Amino acid sequence: MTEERIRGVTLYALAAVVLLGGGLWFVRAAPQTGEDPRLRAWQQKVERVLPDVPLQALADTVTLTGDLATERTSPVDRGSYSLVMACAGTGKVRVRVSNNRRDSGRAILCSENPVVGRLAVALADEFYIQVSGEEDHGGAVFRWRLERNLGY
Repeated sequence: MTEERIRGVTLYALAAVVLLGGGLWFVRAAPQTGEDPRLRAWQQKVERVLPDVPLQALADTVTLTGDLATERTSPVDRGSYSLVMACAGTGKVRVRVSNNRRDSGRAILCSENPVVGRLAVALADEFYIQVSGEEDHGGAVFRWRLERNLGY
């Protein structure tokens, strides 16, 4: 084998190693796509601690990733209600409930083992709720239920 041929084989071998290394780096550095597998487990947890009940007025489960926010407006009968909430995941979720331009906000801490919290609200004819991630976090599943207080 000539010296020129050895240099050519070495050059092709080095190019193949660089190409293989670049391909491996590209695949490993690619961002993860798809749903976080923890979200399904968190959803099951919040639905277990805060299930649907026959006397609820409204309920919803919200999946939050990053700094996303969601809101909902629904007509309700006038009266006194309790907003029951639970959050599983990481970080904090900010909940805002508005009634006739009076805004009440509350931060709910999310954890692996969700804790149920309550907020009393008086509603005239409309229920408005805004749920948002308070900080950039790995994700959370927030569940809320609006219950009519009996006796009012």
